[in-house]
Amino acid sequence: MKSVMNATTEQRALWNEVFSESEAYFGESPSLFAEKSLALFRENGVQTVLDAGCGQGRDTFLFAENGIRVTALDYSFVAIGALNERCGESGLSSCIDSRCFDLRMCMPFENESFDACYAHMLLCMELTTCEISCLLSEMHRILKPGGLALYSVCSIFDGNYRVGEHLGEELFEADRLAVHFFSEEKIRSLSSGFNILSVERMKEEEQSRDLFCIAMKKSSSRCAPTFAAIGAKDAPLARNRSSAPAFCPGAR
Repeated sequence: MKSVMNATTEQRALWNEVFSESEAYFGESPSLFAEKSLALFRENGVQTVLDAGCGQGRDTFLFAENGIRVTALDYSFVAIGALNERCGESGLSSCIDSRCFDLRMCMPFENESFDACYAHMLLCMELTTCEISCLLSEMHRILKPGGLALYSVCSIFDGNYRVGEHLGEELFEADRLAVHFFSEEKIRSLSSGFNILSVERMKEEEQSRDLFCIAMKKSSSRCAPTFAAIGAKDAPLARNRSSAPAFCPGAR
């Protein structure tokens, strides 16, 4: 077993390669999770959304086309390039602020900047539990009081769970892609500072994935690790795991 703290997979290079091979790797249509999220955004009067791990922007454009101002982040410069090109063609440049950014670091936004944070299958990528908790802490920081945090992750009921090389925790690498699988217990253990509105199972047919879809609302101060506190402010922790703590309070 390869330790998760010393994993050497180069996921950024893989995603740049994947997105270079297809202009719409995940398809042209928005995800089912994005469509469900849009309904919740409308119910709560959401006007600004952070789309974390936006890829080529299929969900970003759904939100923007419905009058939401979207800040879209992804660490693949190929994906952001494709998103920018489509943004210019669609006439939605004023609604979309896209940036190439590694979300394993502190985000460049002020506290309480967004009405909602959205992440479709980002938190189940090559991230340790500690990093996931830190990323949720960043979302909590930049959300306005009562703001929404919506995210989806691969569940332990997925057919690919425990397939491939075990990197530690519930993280497995198969066909070069590293995926972190979630139980409902893990989801609830990471929710400090949020009220969980729902945890639902969903099948994503395009990718044949069994997902958990989580909706949370910022409710109080969060007791969990942050990137700044653990020394990942200037360099991604995932690329330097030899120095990463094996356990973080609030991140089981």
